[in-house]
Amino acid sequence: MRMMLMIFMFGAAAFPAAAQMSVTTIGATDAGACYQNAATEASNDTAPCDRALNDQSITRLDRKKTFVNRGVIHNRNGDLMAARNDFDEALAIDDMLPEAYLNRGNSYFLAARYFEALADYERALSAGVSKPWVAWYNIGLVYDSQKNTDKARGAYEKALEENPDFTLAEQKLESLS
Repeated sequence: MRMMLMIFMFGAAAFPAAAQMSVTTIGATDAGACYQNAATEASNDTAPCDRALNDQSITRLDRKKTFVNRGVIHNRNGDLMAARNDFDEALAIDDMLPEAYLNRGNSYFLAARYFEALADYERALSAGVSKPWVAWYNIGLVYDSQKNTDKARGAYEKALEENPDFTLAEQKLESLS
């Protein structure tokens, strides 16, 4: 059973989800290149993110977003500790940053630390994540991994309540039937 974990990346002005992506133009900066690398599943390059974070002129807003984007790339590379460190850095700047909680939850999920993943997905929802169906879907994945079919079904249904066109949640519900 293949699970597609939903992630969020930050652009300099927006934060689209990986599988449900809406890309914004952000210019030719290192922070912009970092976002593009995070948004491109084939990219594992954190160098633009590193350069952006070393740039003393980067704004606080772009800094926290760049930490999230680099964390997404670290998750993709399997460097879960580095990813969590980046999400923690973003949360040190803004402790109500829902996309940092969502993606840190993904780090925990990938490490099979389901209790922590669930807590972070719930924090993302409480903090007002822009695409709550993604958090509900990931909560469903946690319960699915724990073989708790009823709670997984409930979470996938919540994802569909938030976004009736979210096919990944539909597919997961069908697989539980």
